[in-house]
This record gives sequence, structure tokens and C-alpha cells, in this order.
Amino acid sequence: MFVLCGTFFNKVTLICLLIHLRLESGNMSIVEVGPKYRVTITQDIRKKIPVKVGQKVYLLARDPYMILIPIPEKLDEALAELIGDITYSREERKRAEEQLLKETM
Repeated sequence: MFVLCGTFFNKVTLICLLIHLRLESGNMSIVEVGPKYRVTITQDIRKKIPVKVGQKVYLLARDPYMILIPIPEKLDEALAELIGDITYSREERKRAEEQLLKETM
């Protein structure tokens, strides 16, 4: 059995899912692991998910899967765009500060 997002899949279901994803999105590539455990991001993937040489990526490992997630160069701007403008009341800010102080002690 394989675990995918907390749901159990048998091998046949997993293969069907992978084939479906490949046919529907074209977002998969088969690459070979090199002698130093390096992989090449193929051109068709780079066109869809632009990455630059030297850019940092987050490698998420969930047995038996690996997922590469590009980290934006301007992380602060990307986070601000993602979560928007967050405002806190004085009471919320005080509770947050108290919680952080408890966690550090």
C-alpha cells in the first residue's frame, strides 16, 4: 500500500493515478538519478515551472515520494502576496507574544 495525502492506494490505483496525471497535465518527466544523486529538471518542466540555476528549492520527502518546490527569490514579497495583509488587534498581538514567551522558556 502507498500513502498519498493521507489516503491509502494500492499499486494499481497509484499507477492509474500517475497515468491520468501524465495524460491530463503533461507535468511529469522521467529522469535518471546520476552518480552523485543529482537529477536534471527537463526543459518541458522548466517551461511550466520556471527555475533558475542556483535557485533554492525545497525538497519534500514522503516515502516513497520526493517533491521539489521552488523557493521564490523574494520570499517576503511572495508570502505577502500569498497571505495578504494581516492585521491584529492589540489583544491578539498580546496573546501571541505571551504564547511565544511561553514556548521559549
